[in-house]
Amino acid sequence: MQQKDKILILFDGWHLAYSPTINQLYDILSRDYDVTIVAETSKKFVDQKLPGKNVIYYECTKKKPIFIYKIYFAFLSLKNKEARILNANKIKFREYYYRFRLLKKLLQVNQFKRIIAVDIKNLFYCSLLKQRVDFISLEIGIAENLLPLIDTTLVNCVIIQSKERLNYLFKSKVFKVFFIQNAPVYKEVFYSSLKKGLLYGGTAWDPFGFYHCLEYLRIFKDETLTVNGAVPVPDRKKINNSYKDLLIDGRLIINEEYIENDDLVKYFSQFEIGFCFYNFQVKWINHFNYKSAPSGKLFKYLAAGVPVVCNDIIGFKFVTEFKCGVLIDDLSPQKINEAIKEIRNNHDEYAGNAITAAKHFSFDKAVKPYLNFIKNT
Repeated sequence: MQQKDKILILFDGWHLAYSPTINQLYDILSRDYDVTIVAETSKKFVDQKLPGKNVIYYECTKKKPIFIYKIYFAFLSLKNKEARILNANKIKFREYYYRFRLLKKLLQVNQFKRIIAVDIKNLFYCSLLKQRVDFISLEIGIAENLLPLIDTTLVNCVIIQSKERLNYLFKSKVFKVFFIQNAPVYKEVFYSSLKKGLLYGGTAWDPFGFYHCLEYLRIFKDETLTVNGAVPVPDRKKINNSYKDLLIDGRLIINEEYIENDDLVKYFSQFEIGFCFYNFQVKWINHFNYKSAPSGKLFKYLAAGVPVVCNDIIGFKFVTEFKCGVLIDDLSPQKINEAIKEIRNNHDEYAGNAITAAKHFSFDKAVKPYLNFIKNT
Protein backbone atom coordinates (compact mmCIF):
# COMPACT_ATOMS: atom_id res chain seq x y z
CA MET A 1 0.00 0.00 0.00
CA GLN A 2 1.42 3.37 -1.07
CA GLN A 3 2.24 5.71 1.77
CA LYS A 4 0.28 8.96 1.76
CA ASP A 5 2.06 12.31 1.52
CA LYS A 6 2.10 14.24 4.79
CA ILE A 7 0.43 17.59 5.37
CA LEU A 8 0.91 19.67 8.52
CA ILE A 9 -1.69 22.20 9.70
CA LEU A 10 -0.44 24.72 12.27
CA PHE A 11 -3.41 26.08 14.22
CA ASP A 12 -3.24 29.18 16.40
CA GLY A 13 -5.25 29.14 19.62
CA TRP A 14 -7.10 26.80 21.99
CA HIS A 15 -10.38 26.69 20.03
CA LEU A 16 -9.54 24.08 17.39
CA ALA A 17 -12.66 22.03 18.19
CA TYR A 18 -14.79 25.08 17.32
CA SER A 19 -13.13 25.94 13.98
CA PRO A 20 -15.28 24.63 11.11
CA THR A 21 -12.76 25.62 8.44
CA ILE A 22 -9.89 23.61 9.92
CA ASN A 23 -12.02 20.63 10.97
CA GLN A 24 -13.52 20.28 7.52
CA LEU A 25 -10.25 20.93 5.73
CA TYR A 26 -8.69 18.15 7.80
CA ASP A 27 -11.50 15.75 6.87
CA ILE A 28 -11.30 16.51 3.16
CA LEU A 29 -7.49 16.41 2.99
CA SER A 30 -7.41 13.15 4.97
CA ARG A 31 -9.01 11.33 2.04
CA ASP A 32 -5.74 11.63 0.11
CA TYR A 33 -3.09 12.73 2.62
CA ASP A 34 -1.70 11.90 6.06
CA VAL A 35 -2.72 15.04 7.95
CA THR A 36 -1.46 16.28 11.33
CA ILE A 37 -2.68 19.35 13.23
CA VAL A 38 -0.63 21.18 15.86
CA ALA A 39 -2.75 23.19 18.30
CA GLU A 40 -2.66 24.75 21.75
CA THR A 41 -4.77 23.57 24.64
CA SER A 42 -5.94 25.83 27.45
CA LYS A 43 -7.17 24.75 30.88
CA LYS A 44 -7.92 28.36 31.77
CA PHE A 45 -10.66 28.73 29.16
CA VAL A 46 -12.04 25.75 27.29
CA ASP A 47 -10.12 22.48 27.10
CA GLN A 48 -12.23 20.71 24.47
CA LYS A 49 -10.09 18.25 22.52
CA LEU A 50 -10.93 17.40 18.94
CA PRO A 51 -12.13 13.77 18.76
CA GLY A 52 -11.11 11.40 16.00
CA LYS A 53 -8.33 13.46 14.46
CA ASN A 54 -4.52 13.36 14.51
CA VAL A 55 -3.71 16.38 16.68
CA ILE A 56 -0.53 17.26 18.57
CA TYR A 57 -1.61 19.39 21.54
CA TYR A 58 0.74 21.56 23.58
CA GLU A 59 0.55 24.04 26.43
CA CYS A 60 2.52 27.16 25.68
CA THR A 61 3.27 28.39 29.19
CA LYS A 62 5.61 26.29 31.29
CA LYS A 63 5.38 26.51 35.08
CA LYS A 64 8.69 28.23 35.68
CA PRO A 65 9.41 31.56 37.37
CA ILE A 66 9.73 34.48 34.98
CA PHE A 67 13.35 35.18 36.01
CA ILE A 68 14.36 31.64 34.92
CA TYR A 69 12.91 32.34 31.48
CA LYS A 70 14.83 35.61 31.30
CA ILE A 71 18.14 33.94 32.16
CA TYR A 72 17.48 31.10 29.73
CA PHE A 73 16.54 33.48 26.92
CA ALA A 74 19.56 35.73 27.58
CA PHE A 75 21.92 32.76 27.04
CA LEU A 76 19.87 31.49 24.12
CA SER A 77 20.08 34.86 22.35
CA LEU A 78 23.88 34.60 22.30
CA LYS A 79 23.95 31.55 20.03
CA ASN A 80 20.52 31.19 18.43
CA LYS A 81 19.67 33.42 15.44
CA GLU A 82 15.91 32.99 15.77
CA ALA A 83 16.05 33.97 19.45
CA ARG A 84 18.10 37.04 18.47
CA ILE A 85 15.41 38.06 15.98
CA LEU A 86 12.73 37.73 18.65
CA ASN A 87 14.84 39.72 21.09
CA ALA A 88 15.69 42.47 18.60
CA ASN A 89 12.02 42.99 17.80
CA LYS A 90 10.92 42.85 21.45
CA ILE A 91 8.81 39.76 20.88
CA LYS A 92 7.89 37.89 24.04
CA PHE A 93 9.97 34.74 24.43
CA ARG A 94 7.48 32.83 26.57
CA GLU A 95 4.65 33.50 24.16
CA TYR A 96 6.47 32.73 20.92
CA TYR A 97 9.70 30.78 21.23
CA TYR A 98 8.26 27.68 22.86
CA ARG A 99 5.82 27.24 19.97
CA PHE A 100 8.54 28.00 17.45
CA ARG A 101 10.85 25.39 18.97
CA LEU A 102 8.06 22.79 18.84
CA LEU A 103 7.50 23.49 15.15
CA LYS A 104 11.22 23.43 14.37
CA LYS A 105 11.64 20.02 16.01
CA LEU A 106 8.59 18.67 14.21
CA LEU A 107 9.98 19.72 10.82
CA GLN A 108 13.37 18.20 11.60
CA VAL A 109 11.93 14.70 12.08
CA ASN A 110 9.19 14.74 9.40
CA GLN A 111 8.98 15.37 5.68
CA PHE A 112 5.76 17.23 4.87
CA LYS A 113 4.50 17.67 1.32
CA ARG A 114 2.75 20.82 2.45
CA ILE A 115 2.57 23.04 5.50
CA ILE A 116 -0.57 25.06 6.14
CA ALA A 117 -0.02 27.98 8.51
CA VAL A 118 -3.19 29.28 10.17
CA ASP A 119 -2.99 32.97 11.12
CA ILE A 120 -0.08 35.35 11.48
CA LYS A 121 1.93 33.79 14.31
CA ASN A 122 2.34 30.51 12.48
CA LEU A 123 3.18 32.33 9.27
CA PHE A 124 5.90 34.18 11.21
CA TYR A 125 7.37 30.95 12.60
CA CYS A 126 7.54 29.41 9.12
CA SER A 127 9.13 32.56 7.77
CA LEU A 128 11.86 32.31 10.43
CA LEU A 129 12.52 28.76 9.22
CA LYS A 130 12.48 29.80 5.54
CA GLN A 131 9.65 27.32 5.08
CA ARG A 132 7.19 27.61 2.19
CA VAL A 133 3.56 27.57 3.33
CA ASP A 134 -0.07 27.88 2.36
CA PHE A 135 -1.52 30.63 4.55
CA ILE A 136 -5.04 30.49 6.01
CA SER A 137 -6.27 33.72 7.58
CA LEU A 138 -9.05 33.23 10.12
CA GLU A 139 -8.19 36.05 12.57
CA ILE A 140 -6.49 39.23 11.36
CA GLY A 141 -6.26 41.29 14.53
CA ILE A 142 -3.78 39.06 16.38
CA ALA A 143 0.02 39.53 16.05
CA GLU A 144 -0.25 42.14 13.28
CA ASN A 145 3.05 43.59 14.53
CA LEU A 146 4.78 40.51 13.05
CA LEU A 147 3.71 41.21 9.47
CA PRO A 148 6.73 43.40 8.56
CA LEU A 149 9.04 40.58 9.71
CA ILE A 150 7.46 37.95 7.44
CA ASP A 151 8.98 36.99 4.09
CA THR A 152 5.81 36.83 1.98
CA THR A 153 7.70 35.36 -1.00
CA LEU A 154 7.49 32.07 0.92
CA VAL A 155 3.68 32.08 0.70
CA ASN A 156 2.32 29.64 -1.90
CA CYS A 157 -1.25 30.89 -1.60
CA VAL A 158 -3.69 32.65 0.72
CA ILE A 159 -7.07 31.37 1.91
CA ILE A 160 -9.19 34.21 3.28
CA GLN A 161 -12.82 35.35 3.50
CA SER A 162 -12.89 38.54 1.43
CA LYS A 163 -10.91 41.04 -0.67
CA GLU A 164 -11.32 43.60 2.12
CA ARG A 165 -9.53 41.35 4.60
CA LEU A 166 -6.83 40.44 2.06
CA ASN A 167 -6.11 44.13 1.40
CA TYR A 168 -6.07 44.86 5.13
CA LEU A 169 -3.29 42.32 5.69
CA PHE A 170 -1.18 42.56 2.58
CA LYS A 171 -2.08 45.85 0.87
CA SER A 172 -0.97 45.64 -2.79
CA LYS A 173 0.96 42.35 -2.60
CA VAL A 174 -0.13 39.74 -5.10
CA PHE A 175 -0.85 36.10 -4.18
CA LYS A 176 -2.74 33.12 -5.45
CA VAL A 177 -5.95 33.61 -3.44
CA PHE A 178 -8.88 31.38 -2.53
CA PHE A 179 -11.93 33.01 -0.92
CA ILE A 180 -13.52 30.52 1.48
CA GLN A 181 -15.98 31.29 4.26
CA ASN A 182 -15.95 29.63 7.69
CA ALA A 183 -19.00 27.63 6.61
CA PRO A 184 -20.04 23.97 6.94
CA VAL A 185 -20.51 21.55 4.08
CA TYR A 186 -24.19 21.93 3.25
CA LYS A 187 -26.22 18.79 3.83
CA GLU A 188 -29.99 18.78 3.64
CA VAL A 189 -31.66 18.57 7.03
CA PHE A 190 -35.28 17.94 7.92
CA TYR A 191 -37.06 21.28 7.89
CA SER A 192 -39.86 21.50 10.42
CA SER A 193 -42.47 24.22 10.58
CA LEU A 194 -42.50 23.59 14.35
CA LYS A 195 -39.18 25.39 14.89
CA LYS A 196 -39.31 27.02 18.28
CA GLY A 197 -37.18 29.22 20.51
CA LEU A 198 -34.16 31.48 20.10
CA LEU A 199 -30.62 30.20 19.69
CA TYR A 200 -27.23 31.51 20.79
CA GLY A 201 -24.34 29.43 19.43
CA GLY A 202 -20.69 29.82 20.39
CA THR A 203 -18.88 31.23 23.40
CA ALA A 204 -21.31 32.74 25.90
CA TRP A 205 -19.56 35.91 26.99
CA ASP A 206 -19.80 39.68 26.79
CA PRO A 207 -17.62 40.21 23.66
CA PHE A 208 -20.17 38.26 21.61
CA GLY A 209 -23.20 40.13 22.94
CA PHE A 210 -24.36 37.35 25.26
CA TYR A 211 -25.60 39.65 28.02
CA HIS A 212 -27.54 41.76 25.54
CA CYS A 213 -29.44 38.55 24.75
CA LEU A 214 -30.11 37.97 28.45
CA GLU A 215 -31.35 41.53 28.89
CA TYR A 216 -33.71 40.89 26.00
CA LEU A 217 -35.05 37.84 27.86
CA ARG A 218 -35.54 39.95 30.98
CA ILE A 219 -37.87 42.32 29.16
CA PHE A 220 -39.64 39.97 26.76
CA LYS A 221 -40.81 37.27 29.13
CA ASP A 222 -42.45 34.99 26.56
CA GLU A 223 -39.08 34.22 24.95
CA THR A 224 -36.78 31.24 25.53
CA LEU A 225 -33.07 31.20 24.63
CA THR A 226 -30.93 28.08 24.25
CA VAL A 227 -27.16 28.47 24.46
CA ASN A 228 -25.00 25.90 22.72
CA GLY A 229 -21.29 26.45 23.25
CA ALA A 230 -18.58 27.16 25.76
CA VAL A 231 -19.28 29.18 28.90
CA PRO A 232 -16.10 30.57 30.50
CA VAL A 233 -15.89 30.13 34.27
CA PRO A 234 -16.36 33.86 35.14
CA ASP A 235 -19.46 34.02 32.95
CA ARG A 236 -20.89 30.87 34.48
CA LYS A 237 -20.58 32.55 37.89
CA LYS A 238 -22.17 35.75 36.59
CA ILE A 239 -25.11 33.84 35.12
CA ASN A 240 -25.70 32.02 38.42
CA ASN A 241 -25.45 35.26 40.41
CA SER A 242 -27.31 37.72 38.17
CA TYR A 243 -29.52 35.68 35.85
CA LYS A 244 -30.44 32.69 37.97
CA ASP A 245 -34.14 33.50 37.61
CA LEU A 246 -33.92 32.85 33.86
CA LEU A 247 -32.42 29.43 34.55
CA ILE A 248 -35.04 28.58 37.17
CA ASP A 249 -37.89 29.65 34.88
CA GLY A 250 -36.47 27.48 32.06
CA ARG A 251 -36.20 30.46 29.73
CA LEU A 252 -32.40 30.22 29.58
CA ILE A 253 -31.14 26.75 28.67
CA ILE A 254 -27.39 26.11 28.54
CA ASN A 255 -25.97 23.15 26.66
CA GLU A 256 -22.16 22.92 26.83
CA GLU A 257 -21.98 19.46 25.31
CA TYR A 258 -19.59 19.36 22.36
CA ILE A 259 -21.45 18.41 19.17
CA GLU A 260 -19.68 17.56 15.89
CA ASN A 261 -20.30 19.76 12.83
CA ASP A 262 -22.92 17.63 11.05
CA ASP A 263 -24.82 16.84 14.24
CA LEU A 264 -24.65 20.48 15.31
CA VAL A 265 -26.49 21.65 12.19
CA LYS A 266 -29.19 19.05 12.85
CA TYR A 267 -29.42 20.24 16.46
CA PHE A 268 -29.69 23.88 15.37
CA SER A 269 -32.49 23.06 12.91
CA GLN A 270 -35.06 22.78 15.71
CA PHE A 271 -34.77 26.49 16.55
CA GLU A 272 -36.66 29.44 15.13
CA ILE A 273 -34.10 32.29 15.04
CA GLY A 274 -30.37 32.50 15.77
CA PHE A 275 -28.33 35.37 17.24
CA CYS A 276 -24.88 36.31 15.95
CA PHE A 277 -23.60 39.41 17.73
CA TYR A 278 -20.42 41.32 18.46
CA ASN A 279 -20.35 43.75 21.36
CA PHE A 280 -18.26 46.61 19.97
CA GLN A 281 -18.20 48.30 23.37
CA VAL A 282 -15.54 45.72 24.23
CA LYS A 283 -12.29 47.32 23.06
CA TRP A 284 -10.62 44.32 21.42
CA ILE A 285 -13.80 43.39 19.57
CA ASN A 286 -14.04 46.88 18.06
CA HIS A 287 -11.58 45.93 15.32
CA PHE A 288 -11.71 45.39 11.56
CA ASN A 289 -11.22 41.66 12.18
CA TYR A 290 -14.71 41.32 13.66
CA LYS A 291 -16.33 43.94 11.47
CA SER A 292 -15.26 42.33 8.21
CA ALA A 293 -15.99 38.61 8.53
CA PRO A 294 -18.90 36.57 9.91
CA SER A 295 -18.25 33.83 12.45
CA GLY A 296 -18.68 30.14 11.70
CA LYS A 297 -21.80 29.80 13.82
CA LEU A 298 -23.72 32.09 11.45
CA PHE A 299 -23.22 29.67 8.57
CA LYS A 300 -24.30 26.76 10.76
CA TYR A 301 -27.54 28.61 11.51
CA LEU A 302 -28.15 29.08 7.79
CA ALA A 303 -27.38 25.44 6.97
CA ALA A 304 -30.02 24.49 9.56
CA GLY A 305 -32.62 26.74 7.94
CA VAL A 306 -32.47 29.16 10.88
CA PRO A 307 -32.83 32.88 10.00
CA VAL A 308 -30.49 35.21 11.89
CA VAL A 309 -30.36 38.51 13.74
CA CYS A 310 -26.91 40.11 13.45
CA ASN A 311 -25.00 43.38 13.75
CA ASP A 312 -25.14 45.68 10.73
CA ILE A 313 -21.47 45.36 9.70
CA ILE A 314 -19.43 44.67 6.54
CA GLY A 315 -19.05 40.98 7.26
CA PHE A 316 -22.81 40.42 7.56
CA LYS A 317 -23.94 42.36 4.45
CA PHE A 318 -24.71 39.14 2.60
CA VAL A 319 -27.50 38.50 5.16
CA THR A 320 -29.40 41.39 3.60
CA GLU A 321 -28.46 40.33 0.06
CA PHE A 322 -29.86 36.82 0.58
CA LYS A 323 -32.66 38.09 2.88
CA CYS A 324 -31.87 35.29 5.31
CA GLY A 325 -32.07 37.48 8.42
CA VAL A 326 -32.19 41.02 9.75
CA LEU A 327 -29.27 43.33 10.57
CA ILE A 328 -29.55 45.77 13.48
CA ASP A 329 -27.43 48.81 14.33
CA ASP A 330 -27.50 48.35 18.10
CA LEU A 331 -28.12 45.48 20.51
CA SER A 332 -30.88 47.03 22.59
CA PRO A 333 -33.82 44.76 23.54
CA GLN A 334 -36.13 46.93 21.44
CA LYS A 335 -34.02 46.58 18.28
CA ILE A 336 -33.65 42.84 18.79
CA ASN A 337 -37.42 42.53 19.23
CA GLU A 338 -38.13 44.51 16.03
CA ALA A 339 -35.85 42.17 14.08
CA ILE A 340 -37.47 39.07 15.58
CA LYS A 341 -40.94 40.36 14.69
CA GLU A 342 -39.85 41.02 11.10
CA ILE A 343 -38.53 37.47 10.72
CA ARG A 344 -41.58 35.87 12.38
CA ASN A 345 -43.91 37.73 10.03
CA ASN A 346 -42.12 36.11 7.05
CA HIS A 347 -40.46 33.10 8.66
CA ASP A 348 -40.91 30.60 5.83
CA GLU A 349 -39.34 32.99 3.33
CA TYR A 350 -36.40 33.82 5.61
CA ALA A 351 -35.81 30.14 6.41
CA GLY A 352 -35.84 29.20 2.72
CA ASN A 353 -33.39 32.00 1.95
CA ALA A 354 -31.13 30.74 4.76
CA ILE A 355 -30.89 27.38 2.98
CA THR A 356 -30.14 29.14 -0.33
CA ALA A 357 -27.30 31.07 1.30
CA ALA A 358 -25.95 27.91 2.95
CA LYS A 359 -25.80 26.13 -0.39
CA HIS A 360 -24.00 29.10 -1.95
CA PHE A 361 -21.26 29.16 0.75
CA SER A 362 -20.97 25.36 1.23
CA PHE A 363 -17.39 24.52 2.20
CA ASP A 364 -16.96 21.55 -0.13
CA LYS A 365 -17.79 23.69 -3.15
CA ALA A 366 -15.62 26.61 -2.06
CA VAL A 367 -12.56 24.47 -1.24
CA LYS A 368 -12.39 22.58 -4.57
CA PRO A 369 -10.12 25.12 -6.34
CA TYR A 370 -7.66 24.94 -3.43
CA LEU A 371 -7.63 21.13 -3.49
CA ASN A 372 -6.83 21.22 -7.20
CA PHE A 373 -4.05 23.71 -6.49
CA ILE A 374 -2.47 21.34 -3.93
CA LYS A 375 -2.75 18.42 -6.33
CA ASN A 376 -1.05 20.25 -9.16
CA THR A 377 1.75 22.12 -7.35
